[in-house]
Amino acid sequence: MNRPAWLPAILFLPLCGLSAQPDPIRREVEKLIRYETNIRNKNLPGFIVAMIEKDTTFVLPFGQRALEDPALVTRDDVFEIGGVSKIFTALLFEKFGEPYHLDINRSINEFLEPDNHSFDSCRLYHLLTHTSGLPRTIPAWGEVESGTENPYAGFDEEDADHFFSNYLLTQKPDDRYEYSHINYLLLQRILTSVTELDFETLLQETLPPYGIHASCTRETTLPGYGRDLDARPAWTPDAFRGALGIRASLDDLVRLCRLTLDRETLFASLLLRYPMTVGKEKGWVARGWQVLPIPKNRYVYAHTGRTGGHHVFIGLLPETYTAVVVLSNAAAGTDPLGLSILNMMNRNWKRK
Repeated sequence: MNRPAWLPAILFLPLCGLSAQPDPIRREVEKLIRYETNIRNKNLPGFIVAMIEKDTTFVLPFGQRALEDPALVTRDDVFEIGGVSKIFTALLFEKFGEPYHLDINRSINEFLEPDNHSFDSCRLYHLLTHTSGLPRTIPAWGEVESGTENPYAGFDEEDADHFFSNYLLTQKPDDRYEYSHINYLLLQRILTSVTELDFETLLQETLPPYGIHASCTRETTLPGYGRDLDARPAWTPDAFRGALGIRASLDDLVRLCRLTLDRETLFASLLLRYPMTVGKEKGWVARGWQVLPIPKNRYVYAHTGRTGGHHVFIGLLPETYTAVVVLSNAAAGTDPLGLSILNMMNRNWKRK
């Protein structure tokens, strides 16, 4: 096995398997933890890192799987992935879009009952790229959420019907980026409506053939903790499943990265970039991904997800076939560790 291109030769030791933990690589990651993050055991019991380098995957667990369980987090442990769910929803749109005639330029009013004419100029494209003008979440959310520990559990399909029938979309959809869970709530509703299948069935018809077992109904296999390290229940955001409700393991997300980097037919569309603006700044967005421009006209595709007790980072750089996944068992999370590791693997974005 070749030495990773980003690791100094003097530090290299032979690897002994897919989940080997070579000390030099761990030391480099530990330096990033120490000097570039605020990660401390007092606010984060444990996490696990996957580093993808062409045909090799390095897996590094840190800390412990629970406050009362000193065992390591494993690659098979199931986490809530929060907002990273949107990548899978975008993938479902790609699979079911053509057979059900979901052209990205179709107005979403074609799928609303009754019509809401303030949505007349809003297209499926705007939902996929967070340029619809919809707010991040339901206005006056504090009046409808079912408590802070499981905030989306009390918002059901009837509530969603009422929102889309009565909400006045005052910001005309254009190229202005505004990240919104509601965009993917509506994409979920459109997909389940046109296919007449529930969201979990759509996932299971799409993902297992690719070796991915992400699901909304899998039980998480380790507890989650809030910022105060109190145990938190898993979220059950049924109406927001497509935005926030999927659970997955490290292996599932590594597989997602590899299929995307390989531009596997169904996954290639996730790398399409669309121009947008954030405030006065020009930028890019992709279906389900956030896009970060880096030197040499290249782009990092990344997303984070946070629930009451888990945190996720996933990021990849197609030009160098590198990717990083970080899963943690506390809402405090590991920011900005994932992006720092991807930067290190690409020599501060100077790698060709």
